[in-house]
Order: sequence, then C-alpha cells, then structure tokens
Amino acid sequence: MVTTKYEAPGFGASVMLLALRLPTGLGHAVGELRYEGRRSGRHIALPVLPVRMEDNVVVRVGDAAEKTWWRNFRSPHPVSIRIDGEWLSGIGRAVFPGTIEHEEVEAAYQQGRPRTQSSSADPYVVIEPAGHEPVGSLRRLRRLWFGRVTLGEFLGFLAPAVAGTLTVDAGAATTMVAMLTAGLIEGSVLGFFQARVLRTMLSRLRIRDWTAATAAGGVVAWSVGLLPMLLGERATGWPMWAQVPAVAAGALIMVFALGIMQWTVLRRFTDRAVLWVWGSAVAWVAGLTAFTAVTTPLWQPGQSAPLVVLIGVLGGLVMAAVVAAVTGAFLTCVLAPGHPRSLE
Repeated sequence: MVTTKYEAPGFGASVMLLALRLPTGLGHAVGELRYEGRRSGRHIALPVLPVRMEDNVVVRVGDAAEKTWWRNFRSPHPVSIRIDGEWLSGIGRAVFPGTIEHEEVEAAYQQGRPRTQSSSADPYVVIEPAGHEPVGSLRRLRRLWFGRVTLGEFLGFLAPAVAGTLTVDAGAATTMVAMLTAGLIEGSVLGFFQARVLRTMLSRLRIRDWTAATAAGGVVAWSVGLLPMLLGERATGWPMWAQVPAVAAGALIMVFALGIMQWTVLRRFTDRAVLWVWGSAVAWVAGLTAFTAVTTPLWQPGQSAPLVVLIGVLGGLVMAAVVAAVTGAFLTCVLAPGHPRSLE
C-alpha cells in the first residue's frame, strides 16, 4: 500500500499542520486542506479556517492576489479537508465576488466566524461532498433560471400591458411613445432578472451590460411591431410583392432582436453564444403562441375591463413560463462544460 505524501507550501504552514496533530485543541478551529496541483501534480496540504455550510464546507481565501493555491479550484477539482477531526472528500470550486452565491457564502462564513475580518473582494472555496449535485451545476442553473426568469418576464410584461390599456383611445404618436417606453421597461426588468441568474455561473458578467442589451433588444422589437400602426392605411396600399417581404423581415427582426443583442454580451464567455440567438427566437415564438392559445378563446366581446385584464395577466404568466423553460433548455447547452471563451 502506497501512502501519498503531502507537502506544505512554507515553514509557517508546516508548523501549523504539525500543531494540528498535537493535542493543542487547534483542530476545532483550524482545518487541513489537501489537494493535487492541476499543473504540477504535487500533493499539497494547507492549514485553513473552514466553516460548515449545511452539507458543504467553506474556506475563505484571504489576500487572494498574493496566493495561488485557490486557482486550482477555478473549475471543480477534487479535494479533501479535515474539519473537527473528521476527514471529508469531495469537490472544491471557487466562488467569486460579485455573484449571488458569493453573498450567500460570505454571510454563512461570517456567521460561523464573526471575529474573522473579511473583505467583499475575497473569493471562497466551497467544498461539496462527493455524490452531491454541485451548487453551480447546470441543472441547478436551469431550475433557478425558470423560476426567476418567469417572474422577471411576467413583471416586465405588465408594463406594455398597462400601457396598451391606457392608450387604447390615444393617437398614434402617444401610443408609440408609451409602448416604446413600456418595451424599454420590459426589457430592463427581464434583463436584470436574467443577469442575476447568469452571474451565478459567469462571475465576470456585468449585470448592467446584460440589462442594457436586453432593454435595447426589447425597444427594437417593439419599434418594428408598432410600425404597422404608425404607417396605417399606407402599408395596406402596398402591392403584395412589397408587403410579403416587409412583413417577413419585420417578423424576423422582432423574433431575433433580443437574442442578437444579448449575444453581444454572452459571446465573451462561451463559443456557443450563437445558440442563444436561436434559443431566444424559438422561445419567443413559443411564448407568443402560448399567449394567443390561452387568451383567444377566453377574450369575448362585451367583457368587463377587469376580466379582460385578468385574462391578459393569465396569458402573460403562461407566456413567461414558456419563454423561461425554452431559454433555460438552450442556456444549459450554451454554458455546457468545455466551451468557455473567458475563464472565470
């Protein structure tokens, strides 16, 4: 039987690890982390200050710029840790500042070690026991995406729904301004909710960039969709050979606008970003189809305004859920392992 020999990176670490093996009581406060270097293949042992977080163990990386060991965990990597006298084996991965998960991990760590000074710029290494689904996995991302994006799109859709109700008897110019403003709001809300989820996987993604791109895509789509109203009878007077390509081009712009604008941001992180353009288009076609299928049979002449609004809200919720489900399915393909463009 061959026993793996682990080496400490310095004299101080060696002394601390030696002290852990003595009956000093340090084992209740200090842990020992062991891993194999990705590039060097060396077996390293480090003294760390761990905190339990449910089934996981969290280790803070203080002064990360001056240390290199944690870089082995930029992507999931096998690790063992001794905490409270017990050895645990699992997968470690770095959690970077600027993500929702980092905020959650930092709060848990501070609760476990209230006297330890920390900085919001410090990354953490989360160690998940073998056999557990990684917190940052694509499966979890898809579930999180569906819930939050459904809510975001539903809330965002309320803006054009309200604007359309308020401007039903208004002039073309007033309606155009109101609906474009509503489209900007819808895109901003949807983009913000989407970006907050994406940041759990892409820590360098800027929420404002994704939100701005989504808002711009929403305004473009609504601008094209409102053109028939602005042109009025002039459009219906066009010959058929002009109407058909114009309608087709407008439909394509409306369907692809959002995905293309978001692609300009997503392409920095994955070489599969073009899939997102198609996924977004398919999602919106499916979502609008679902909205029509739900509302058309329910909307009837002579209904009260509250009932009309209630039916519209129901249709909007169904549309939001369909869009979230379809885009979530494509997102797991876009962010599949092995296709990064910008490493975390």
